[in-house]
Amino acid sequence: DVAIKIMRGTKGVDTAALAQWLQEARSVSRLKAANIVPVFEADVQDQQPYLVFEYVAGQTLADLIRKQGALPLADAVRIMIDVLNALVVAHAEGVVHRDLKPSNILVDAGGKALVMDFGIAQRMSSTPDVQAAVPGCGTPGYMSPEAAIGANPSPTMDVFSAGIVLVEMLAGKPLITERDPYRAIYQVVHEQLMLPADLPREVDDRLRAIAMRALAREPAQRHVSANVFRDELVNWAAQTSGAPRAEGDTGQAG
Repeated sequence: DVAIKIMRGTKGVDTAALAQWLQEARSVSRLKAANIVPVFEADVQDQQPYLVFEYVAGQTLADLIRKQGALPLADAVRIMIDVLNALVVAHAEGVVHRDLKPSNILVDAGGKALVMDFGIAQRMSSTPDVQAAVPGCGTPGYMSPEAAIGANPSPTMDVFSAGIVLVEMLAGKPLITERDPYRAIYQVVHEQLMLPADLPREVDDRLRAIAMRALAREPAQRHVSANVFRDELVNWAAQTSGAPRAEGDTGQAG
């Protein structure tokens, strides 16, 4: 069983641009990790690009939040650790996702999160001209400020988007509620995003600080990598009652 995704917004894109997208998509399809949905094929049919993924039984994180609202802290952090594990692998291969959002994160029947849609991601070495030719360059409401103004891809773009997703899981609603895409982009470029005032009381100061650092408008003020962001969450979880322990921790007294 497979899942096929049709890339929208590509009408009128010329043959050279589609060829560039195909090269990029097939390149990133080589990413292999436990928390990345495998891409079996990327191709173009009648000027329509599409991706073929492994089918994962479960639901998107967007659907989970829509049904459940705010997730329990332990679940939200566990899911984000899975997401960051995927980003660690991608960034090590020179790939930035650039469109990380709840609808691109699958949660399987066992609760494991897997990131999909790396097929429209771009290598960090891509130039702005190449980026403009590739269909899909992020979603308003989840894009980093530098991605919104067309800067070269960098891992901290994904760190920012992951921070938005984490806050959405904790709040049960999008952090950026502006429906107009241009206004949403303006907001993220010109304003420092803040945590919702109505976050559950269980979200302690340390977790708030971890999230706020990911949301820093200036890339240099964010977690320097997905690894660091992940490790901060792993350490928070290990020190929080009922939260998942760091990998390798048996929970037994020494």
